[in-house]
Amino acid sequence: MKQFLITIALIFALHLPVYAGQKSVVFKFLNQDKYEVYINLQDDYRNDNSIMGSISRQLLRGYFSVDRIPEQYYNVVKSDNISYFGFNISQYVITPKNKDRFKSILWLDEKEHIVKLEVFDTTDTLMFAFSGFDYKEGAMHGYQYKEHLKRGGHKKGKRGDIDAKYKFWDTPEFYKGFSHFHTTVFNGNAIDLAFQDGVNRFSVFIKPAMSNAAPVSKIVYGNYLFSRVIDDTEYTVYGTVSFGFMEEIVNIIHKNKQNIVDIASQGHILTSEIYSK
Repeated sequence: MKQFLITIALIFALHLPVYAGQKSVVFKFLNQDKYEVYINLQDDYRNDNSIMGSISRQLLRGYFSVDRIPEQYYNVVKSDNISYFGFNISQYVITPKNKDRFKSILWLDEKEHIVKLEVFDTTDTLMFAFSGFDYKEGAMHGYQYKEHLKRGGHKKGKRGDIDAKYKFWDTPEFYKGFSHFHTTVFNGNAIDLAFQDGVNRFSVFIKPAMSNAAPVSKIVYGNYLFSRVIDDTEYTVYGTVSFGFMEEIVNIIHKNKQNIVDIASQGHILTSEIYSK
C-alpha cells in the first residue's frame, strides 16, 4: 500500500491540475528488475495508443465479484467504511493459502467496482498497482465485460491472423481452482488458452518451436512469464501464478497436447477430465 500511495502522491507533487470530473489512470508495474509508472489524467485517455495505454484500458475493463473468491484457495480480510475522495469503499486483502498464486489488495466501491488494485507475488513483492478513478463519478471500472460474457456465451470471429475466439462464463475447474474462460486460435497452428480462479489469471500460448531455446523465467509488465520448448512445441505462460505452477501447467498440457488443442480449437471448454482419465 505504501508504494502505491507514493505513486498517487506523485500526481500532486508534479503540480498537475486535479479538478472535479477529471479522470485519473495510474499504473505502476515491475518490468524485469525495475518499476515503471504510467499516469494519464486526460478525459480522452481512450485515445492513448501506447502499450501502457492499451494495458490500462484492459485493466479498466476488468471486474471483480466478491462471491467468486474460492475459499478453498484464499483467505479474505475485509475492512469497511474507508473514505476515498468522498466515496465510501471497502478493502479486501485476498491472500492465497498456498504460495502458487499471487496476493491481491482490492478497494471496491458499494457497487463492487474496482477503485484501486495492488498485486503481490509469492515473495510479497509488488508486481503492479492500478487505479482508474473519476474524482466526480467515482470508480471507472464496471461490469461491462462481465455482462458481455454472460450475454455472449462463447462466440468466434475472424480478425487478421486470428482464426477464432471463444469466451466462456462459469466453467468447471480445470486445475487447482482455475477454470478455462477464453480461447484464441491463430492461423499457423498457434493457440492461446486463458484461465482464471476468480482472483488470478494466466494464459498459455502454444505454437510450433522455431528453435530449441532455453527455458525463460522473467517479470514482464507486472506479470510472470515462463517459456519452455518441449518436443518442438513452444509453451509460453503469462500471468499471476508462480513459476512452479506454470511449469506444472505446461507439463499437463504437453502430456495431453493433441487432445487439448483439438477440444479448444473446436470452441469447447477444457476441464480436469482431459488429464485425469
